[in-house]
Amino acid sequence: MSKKNRNLRELKEFAKSYKGNETKSKDGRNILKSADGIGNVTQAACIRPDIYLDNGKHCEGCPYFEHCKSKIRRLNTKTRY
Repeated sequence: MSKKNRNLRELKEFAKSYKGNETKSKDGRNILKSADGIGNVTQAACIRPDIYLDNGKHCEGCPYFEHCKSKIRRLNTKTRY
């Protein structure tokens, strides 16, 4: 057996063992469906920067505003009643 074939076989065995021991977390897909998940994500970054920037750096219309913990979170005081 050549060295190339032996290395390829070892690599395939390693790949099988690595994939078999890997566990997939299903929580990552639904993180934005809970208030705690939204809070954890928004501590580091804005989830909807498109809304924030399009509204003149205000969060008007953001669906995550209620649970947001971002430092840049704010409403436009001129348009509020």
